[in-house]
Amino acid sequence: MFCGPDYGRLGRGMFMALLTLVPLVGCSGVAGVGGQDDTAAAPPGRILDPIAAFAADPPPSGQGQVFLPERNEAVTLRFVRQYSAASGRECREVRVAQRGGDNQRLFCRAGAGWIEARPLLAETVGR
Repeated sequence: MFCGPDYGRLGRGMFMALLTLVPLVGCSGVAGVGGQDDTAAAPPGRILDPIAAFAADPPPSGQGQVFLPERNEAVTLRFVRQYSAASGRECREVRVAQRGGDNQRLFCRAGAGWIEARPLLAETVGR
């Protein structure tokens, strides 16, 4: 009388063979040829938003001017500050001076690029 587990139609040998392959499934696609990560070798994409591009690589003066085609307007940008967010990401704040008034935009590093983030605190008037 056999009291071990029932392997169904798979024999015990086939079950053990499949069991040894399971840890290898999670490793597929992690490293490319030579043990290097394939995604690390890919060149970073061009930043399409001109304000995000300014935040990613501000000039030494900390100021610049860009043209916003969606508004058909040139705006003046000023690099305000850089800090590490609670998430650990590097963030940069940019002041945008345009015809309708100034506003602040916040960009945080996301992998090889930058994304716009929502500021936690709203700018107060009369500060």
